[in-house]
Amino acid sequence: MTARPSRQCCYDSLKWIPVIFILALVTWSYYAYVVQMCILTIDSVPKKGKEFQIVNIIFYWYRGTMIYLCIYHPLLILFLWSYYRTMFQPTVGPPKEFYISDIEGQQIKSAQTIDERRAILVRISRQANLSLLTRHFDGSIRYCFVCQCIKPDRAHHCSICEKCVLRYDHHCPWTNSCVSYGNYKFFVLFLCWAWIFCTYVAATSLEYFIQFWKIVSNIEKNGDNIVPSSGKFHLFFVFFVSIMFGISISSLFFYHLYLTGKNRTTIESFRAPIFESGPQKEGFNLGWKRNFQEIFGTKFFKAIIPIPTTGDGVHYQVNSILLGGLEQPTTNPIRSNDNDNNIISPFIRSDADILPFE
Repeated sequence: MTARPSRQCCYDSLKWIPVIFILALVTWSYYAYVVQMCILTIDSVPKKGKEFQIVNIIFYWYRGTMIYLCIYHPLLILFLWSYYRTMFQPTVGPPKEFYISDIEGQQIKSAQTIDERRAILVRISRQANLSLLTRHFDGSIRYCFVCQCIKPDRAHHCSICEKCVLRYDHHCPWTNSCVSYGNYKFFVLFLCWAWIFCTYVAATSLEYFIQFWKIVSNIEKNGDNIVPSSGKFHLFFVFFVSIMFGISISSLFFYHLYLTGKNRTTIESFRAPIFESGPQKEGFNLGWKRNFQEIFGTKFFKAIIPIPTTGDGVHYQVNSILLGGLEQPTTNPIRSNDNDNNIISPFIRSDADILPFE
């Protein structure tokens, strides 16, 4: 009985290794940049005589510490703040009205045909007055057999978190969290500030990187056995690491900027959401400005810091040009009437095509 919880605890602990690696790297880079580059390199100030030494040191301190660090620390704080919010923002699942009873769940599991399953889901959705625009690939209401709930629009089941998540994008091992409705803004800001932070560190440490190579070149040229100090190796590697991570993060950051501008999740970019009229990749595209406002809000200051500014994760506006008059009301979304087109799409596939969950 205790073997499984022990294995699960071990597995949960291993998932934090990428996070620990990132935090260890940031800690080391802080030492390399602040201590080695901005403080200890004061010893390298040229000595032009006693009367100029104090002036040179003050000038170097102001240029190398006051200016560099006054920019470095705000960027570091915004980066770590966004990273923290991405990791520890609670994952938001479907509201309680989307979950069904055990009896209804058993009825769905025991349904013999797609039509029977569809009819049960239609009845449950109408009784609960649920807002639903997207469909399963067979045209029926999207349902999760694992969580025993009807999936809200853009929600998906995360196999790692083992639950359904609103506006699911992907599960990120570097944050050990589900990137979804609750923390998507924080995730994009984390990428943004991480990229800016790495770019800034690389740009400001470039001159020390060049100095390091000049020293190495002179040693090789003169045939000396002198080894550069450890501090210079720190400066060399902080430049190299910041360039490497800056390039890696930039590809992911600009890709998610593209997805935000199109109002898509990573899943929707590979598998278009299905509406009553069929698959439509641009179904939630409201124009780049409104798409960004849906994630970051309308206020610039609030948009660039990791604080919540978005809606409820259940109701979404759709592209009225592509989807006609299809619109999801914010209240009283589905009314009971005799027209089943409010609930399901007319196109059907065979029984072999239906999946228990997606």
